[in-house]
Amino acid sequence: MRTKMIKKRMSTVLSALLLTFLSVPLTAFAAADVSINWNDVKQEIDGFGVSQAGWSGAIYDLQEPARSQVMDLLFAPDTGIGLSILRGALFTEYNPAPGQFDFTARPDQVWVMQQAKARGVDKLMASTWSPPAWMKTNNSTTHGGYLKRENYGDYALLMSKFIKEYKQQFGLDLYAVSIANEPNSMTFLSWDSCEWNSTNFQVFLKDYLKQAMINEGAASTKVIAGESSWWSEDLIKDSLNDPASAERLDIVAGHNYPIPIINTELPTTPFATAVSKGKKVWMTEVSKVDSYDPGMNSGLKFAKQTHDFMTKAGVNAWMYWTGAIPGDNDEGLINVDKNTSTYKMTKRYYTFGNFSKFIKPGYVRIGATENPKASVYTSAYKDPATGKFTIVAINNGDSTAEVNLVPNGFTAGSLTPYTTNDQLNLAQGPAVSSTNGKFQTVIPPKSVVTFVGQNGSAPTPQEQTLNDDLNDWSKTFSHTNGLVMDSTNSGYFNGDTSRVKRLDGTTESFIYNLPNITSFKADLYQFNVWDGVAFYVSSDQEHWTKLAHTSTPGIYTGSQWYKKTYFSSELPPAGTQYLKVELSGSDSWEKQVAQVTINYLS
Repeated sequence: MRTKMIKKRMSTVLSALLLTFLSVPLTAFAAADVSINWNDVKQEIDGFGVSQAGWSGAIYDLQEPARSQVMDLLFAPDTGIGLSILRGALFTEYNPAPGQFDFTARPDQVWVMQQAKARGVDKLMASTWSPPAWMKTNNSTTHGGYLKRENYGDYALLMSKFIKEYKQQFGLDLYAVSIANEPNSMTFLSWDSCEWNSTNFQVFLKDYLKQAMINEGAASTKVIAGESSWWSEDLIKDSLNDPASAERLDIVAGHNYPIPIINTELPTTPFATAVSKGKKVWMTEVSKVDSYDPGMNSGLKFAKQTHDFMTKAGVNAWMYWTGAIPGDNDEGLINVDKNTSTYKMTKRYYTFGNFSKFIKPGYVRIGATENPKASVYTSAYKDPATGKFTIVAINNGDSTAEVNLVPNGFTAGSLTPYTTNDQLNLAQGPAVSSTNGKFQTVIPPKSVVTFVGQNGSAPTPQEQTLNDDLNDWSKTFSHTNGLVMDSTNSGYFNGDTSRVKRLDGTTESFIYNLPNITSFKADLYQFNVWDGVAFYVSSDQEHWTKLAHTSTPGIYTGSQWYKKTYFSSELPPAGTQYLKVELSGSDSWEKQVAQVTINYLS
């Protein structure tokens, strides 16, 4: 009888443990493979950019050094995010009356374009919000209205002269001009706008614009048409299907705002007609106009949009509305205050930089597993000329994602990660080396991580590795008095026979001394909760810098104990000699460090 009772109790305990174990979804924690296929070539990338159309003064009016700093942040390839497209405007002031032209009317735009060009921007474009009022059916630049048929030639001449004069007067070669910004505009809009239908575009392109550009020596500048406020090529299909008008059309563009009233975005799908006619497709404007969120929610929202337009729509270029704009709003990557000549950064700026800084014009997108696990999205790009490549991973989830990047058709010795999340802004992390043909990576929750590498590259310089099982203090440099070794209850800790733990709830730490520390990994067991673990680095033991980290999801090991592995997600400063592991917080003083692994250059 006693034996049966014991067996029954054991069965009950085992069942409970099994239910607890099964409650943790193993697939959520398993690493997912992302296949990067070198020879599966998709679209060519023309670039990433922003507009300052109508808002060039937001930068131009700042006092130095702020205005040059903002320009650097947007367009400098080294100290900024290296945007490669700048969108300006063809203003109505340039042609105030028939036969009268003045292309000096907006010195703010000229300055911004010249400064962007000096920082390496290779594509300057301009869109037209409205032709001059005297050319329109409503005799106004606002509230819609159409270009009058008798003024098609006047508008074609204005566009062509604009291209010619910007080059002659200011040394600015316009890469492209767009016929109309949001030609499906509603008539209630208070800003400049003009309505165009499909026939208007078709006739204007073939019967007016083509010859005017030839006459003014501007035929080499590309022509953009479309730019509907929502993602659609419908207004341009007639032009594309007419060889005469399609000949003067190079890029079909659209915006990604919701359709008014129903407040719904159209699906992110390819412009099939444009692609079939061999035209490039650009997404030239998007923002959020009714809120202010400088944080990661907005950063992740637009990073995911960029990913979708690259992978689902297959666009050649993607552009945010403005680079810098006054006030606290989501219409810009940077928010400026012209009265104080100050500016504030947003996480949108940095997550956009996860694309623009590392994917340059001339790169091509290559095949990659686009959604390897829930809330994780990846895309890959290469430079056919140099063999450089870029992989962008987005983790929208609340948990760390373990992802294996698997090269197919190419090799590389290592990858360099750059992370943006709540803690980090495009922060370079420790190099990731290949293991058994895979790059084993950890993508922090709510983050965007860009990995860059070189096809055929050799492994990084050989690092030394210290593995400390923490069976004693022989490998540490020093430790505080409130720490002891714990060798009890090894069954709760996967058989680990010794770990470091605190004696009470005070802040305690232990330190390693190694030359040129490059990265760390630490296994911790903790009772129920996970707060109060931090890592610091120093070159002299006097000045300590907190180092950002990420960790795997907790795995149940028994009696409410969980195990996590912590990784450095930020590259320590050069010359780092000391690593400090700190345990703090009164949430649970039972934090047990089981093993620490440190990589360093001897």
